Amino acid sequence: MKTLRRGFFYLLVAILMFVAIAESAYIVSGHIFHFSAEIVDMVIVFILLLAAAVVVFLYAIFGKIRPGMRQLSEVDNGFRICYTGTTLILAGLAILASGIAVALAVMNIVVSELLFILGYITAFIGYVLTFVVGAFKLHRKYRNPLYMAAGTLFVLDIALSLIGVLNIDFIILVGLGKILTVVGYALMYIALGNTIKKS
Repeated sequence: MKTLRRGFFYLLVAILMFVAIAESAYIVSGHIFHFSAEIVDMVIVFILLLAAAVVVFLYAIFGKIRPGMRQLSEVDNGFRICYTGTTLILAGLAILASGIAVALAVMNIVVSELLFILGYITAFIGYVLTFVVGAFKLHRKYRNPLYMAAGTLFVLDIALSLIGVLNIDFIILVGLGKILTVVGYALMYIALGNTIKKS
């Protein structure tokens, strides 16, 4: 449980890093009027910071949440599907990376798009199994309403994202959904802390 809880902590840290980078980039872009060596330096800094945030994000999922789900599955076989979800996320990201490689190396747009779609669907299914199903299973096992609340927020995020794809307010709806997800991560972190204290 402690490993899983740390995973959600690192997820929150990664998201805060992404937000800080995006805000900084937006502020800096408003003061850029001509190309210069300073701009190149700033771009390099932003790329390095973004890479660091991605590393933290991946570490949270595969270095903490995945092992945490594996530990839970060893205690309760019902969590095996959540551990499988982390495997699907990993597979989905690998397929997406393959799509990028094909697009850059072979310039085959059709194949790369198919890989993007397959990778996204695989990662999406993994996300649902890991976070949505995981939250509801934790609620059923430990009866903490915060798990239910977090799972509900994850579902709302997915619903808003799907509606956003078909709506002109795509950015607003998806942005709102991601805010709900961040709140869900925070609730999971708190709920896991409560569960650890009671165990």
